[in-house]
Amino acid sequence: MTKTVLITGGAGGIGRELCKHFNNDGYNIVVFSLLQEELDDLGNDLKAQRRDMIYHGVQMDLSQPDAAERIVEWLARENIELDVLVNNVGFGMMGEHVEQDSQKLERMLTLNNILLSKLCMLVGVRMKARGEGKIMNIGSLAGLCPMPFFAAYSASKAFVINFSASLQEELKPYGVQVTCFCPSTTKTAFLDTAQSQHQSSSGITKFVSAQIATPQDVARAGYAALNKGKRYALPGLSITLQSIWIRMMPLRAMANFVYRKSVKAVNS
Repeated sequence: MTKTVLITGGAGGIGRELCKHFNNDGYNIVVFSLLQEELDDLGNDLKAQRRDMIYHGVQMDLSQPDAAERIVEWLARENIELDVLVNNVGFGMMGEHVEQDSQKLERMLTLNNILLSKLCMLVGVRMKARGEGKIMNIGSLAGLCPMPFFAAYSASKAFVINFSASLQEELKPYGVQVTCFCPSTTKTAFLDTAQSQHQSSSGITKFVSAQIATPQDVARAGYAALNKGKRYALPGLSITLQSIWIRMMPLRAMANFVYRKSVKAVNS
């Protein structure tokens, strides 16, 4: 039978490229995202790629507290059972934490953590009952270390990494795979969304932009990791080596390193 994947925030960036890989392999594709225009454009691209594919592009503000429940209700109404769940949606906030907008901060943490956790619970319980299924949570290299001027975002991705590792152990006996994929900075709208007017934002932007990957390369690596059954994966040798160095550093030293590099970048 044809398998079905749901990708949150799949209308742009890494999620959009992941859709193309799933489409190539014959999946039915469900995407929940904010902008209807992007959803329609994605549908046209996927249909051009494979004319007989089934696509559902659903417009929804996923930062609302009840978004996960509404997604699951929609799936039930459409009688859709998921084989793969990709928790891709999210955004970042750069600049000093005490200068951030509290409502935007709440939306970010809802998307990056609450929505992801709820969907893993509500979709994962059905996968567990069936004895099969795959979940891919998009983390970040930033989740491996403390990042001044990117504090809440890096912490939110640390949550994703630790949560995914724990969930994998819980669901593994029931035939459900959990993969946490952690890209570094990617050439998408992410950086534009994350920046603020604060001077501290420009420094961390320069720091994390020293090495930028394309969404095509990142999605290719993520899709391969999922199909290989990886619990945890990074896109490429260079990022993997960086991650090893980061994890060897004491937290205080790593935080100070990022701080100094970011402050230096502001003045360069």
